Amino acid sequence: MKEEAFELSALISGYLLCTLTTEEEERLKLLLAADEERYKLLEAYRAAGPTAARLANMDSVNIDEAWRRVNNRFQGAKIVPRKNRYAWLKYAAIFVAIIGVSIFYFNLNKTDPGIVPDITKTYRNDVLPATQIAKLILSDGTQIALDKEKKVIGGEKGTTIVSNQGEISYGQSATNLLAAANYNTLIVPKAGTYKITLPDGSKVMLNAMSELKFPVSFAGNERSVSLKGEAYFEVAKDAARPFKVKLNESEVEVLGTHFNVSAYNQTAKTTLLEGSVKVSNGKSSHILIPGKQALSDQQNIAVAKGDVDKAVAWCKDDFYFSNDALEPVMTEISRWYDLKLVYKKKIPEIHITGHVSRKVKLSEVLDMLKDVSNLSFGIEGRNLIIN
Repeated sequence: MKEEAFELSALISGYLLCTLTTEEEERLKLLLAADEERYKLLEAYRAAGPTAARLANMDSVNIDEAWRRVNNRFQGAKIVPRKNRYAWLKYAAIFVAIIGVSIFYFNLNKTDPGIVPDITKTYRNDVLPATQIAKLILSDGTQIALDKEKKVIGGEKGTTIVSNQGEISYGQSATNLLAAANYNTLIVPKAGTYKITLPDGSKVMLNAMSELKFPVSFAGNERSVSLKGEAYFEVAKDAARPFKVKLNESEVEVLGTHFNVSAYNQTAKTTLLEGSVKVSNGKSSHILIPGKQALSDQQNIAVAKGDVDKAVAWCKDDFYFSNDALEPVMTEISRWYDLKLVYKKKIPEIHITGHVSRKVKLSEVLDMLKDVSNLSFGIEGRNLIIN
């Protein structure tokens, strides 16, 4: 891989300097065609800014003085004629710069395709947003990696399971009672998101770092699932069988409705969009109407007016912050881009208001944060440094 990085760097520098032979141009095309991210690396240098800046910097160097010092150190060595020295030095500067970026890129990209070059040169690298990935654990413990590719999954008798385009669907089991005893778990990692259609037709969208456990078929007088993390539910109506979502320290019960639940920690946040839900914790319960939000834990349930747009912004591929403390803002971003947060000092007590698409690279999200705060950032691999 390192040899290929050196080769690509040499070819890119030759391309920029217009010194490639026909055979070398064909080789460069082959290397670029093998990986779309390599085109991005080339475009970063074709933008002319970085290359032109390096050449301009070379023009400002006192070549004669530098050469005199070298000549004094190596008396008697064969010296390159002066007319070639300057061109060689400029070419070497470009080549060394590209070599450095390319090796850094190849070493990271070799194991982590989510890390890409930052074409703005503001950060050491950039990070791609979350993709449609998940892991499905069947009742026998079999683990299946899911992405956008279509898969027909066996292993659960009488149940048809199909995964395609970032969504997995369960058909109704013919052997209802047997299938109801089998539970599957859908796990969405950091930098992931996935959708599922449950056996009753209810639809669930899972956010990054979330987990949904559910029966292969709903039988009996209720439909029950367990959630860790965050999910948006569109529950199929069934008056005879309430739908229950078990959280860390509480439970949400519905008949047919649209709602969002965020339960990354012991306090769950339930926001109702349509219909009605009952939130309970074993000690008390509250009925929510559309537009209301409940914060529930083992001891208390607090109900207030909710910000529906903010609650479901993630479902619409947006980050939406409204006077939010910095720490939860950065935690949400870290889940979406799979980052380790590194605070150089004590976490600042500032609040963030702003919105930006979740489909963009990390650098664009950081640009928004810099616009609405006095923060500065650094990116090193998947480490996000907050200054």
